[in-house]
Amino acid sequence: MDTETEKIIIEEYKKGIGSPTIAKKVGLSKPTILKIIQKHNLTRHKDRCKKLNIKEENGIFTVLWTCNMCKKEIKKTSNNKSVLCRNYYNNNTHCKPCSLKLQIGSGNPFFGKKHTKQSLNLISKKISENPPKQNSVSKLEKKLLKEIKDRNIMAKGTVSIDKFVCDIFIEKYNLIIEFFGDYWHCNPIKYQPNYYHPHKKKTAQEIWNDDKIRIDYLKNLGYNLEILWEYEFSDFKKLNKILKKYVKN
Repeated sequence: MDTETEKIIIEEYKKGIGSPTIAKKVGLSKPTILKIIQKHNLTRHKDRCKKLNIKEENGIFTVLWTCNMCKKEIKKTSNNKSVLCRNYYNNNTHCKPCSLKLQIGSGNPFFGKKHTKQSLNLISKKISENPPKQNSVSKLEKKLLKEIKDRNIMAKGTVSIDKFVCDIFIEKYNLIIEFFGDYWHCNPIKYQPNYYHPHKKKTAQEIWNDDKIRIDYLKNLGYNLEILWEYEFSDFKKLNKILKKYVKN
């Protein structure tokens, strides 16, 4: 091994980077990296926690770090010191709100990607054969599902698609209908971006950003997706418009 590569390994390890990450960076195996680390009598991976100012109170471990984007101080906690240490070194870049902002549009790893027709058919088949169970569904969602079924359209309510649970899924048209409650999704007609939602512990803008990430993710998987707001539900005009777009007969 050349001296320059060995120097990079030592420098990266001293920064707190783990041996698996260093191995990928320099193109060497993890055992090789560990031999170099041991050769120079450096801190072992499991002892990185000693470098952190971890505090313990009533069996709960806490460490502080700063988000690279917003520069806010973030507190991480765990009842396992090793897990807290690992999470610190793996995730001490951006806080969750900033991370979500980076995933909007082209920042999303699934941006521009779609399932093939074959994989969509397979997913739809699995959904049909094994519909998920849901503990709680709002009365309006149940009413929406009934209204669709009353029109002789086969639809399922509360369906797991990839990592999300969707309100309505019409397999024949590969269509997801999301029912957005005016309060829970902070209807832009009624709420300002800086409104703080007391239950979700987020601003309206943050809720809208989360919803956009969810919508873009599902659309990028190749699904048709329509949103029906609570205030649009009373006279069924919006529902009729959505169904007319996909139901030809």
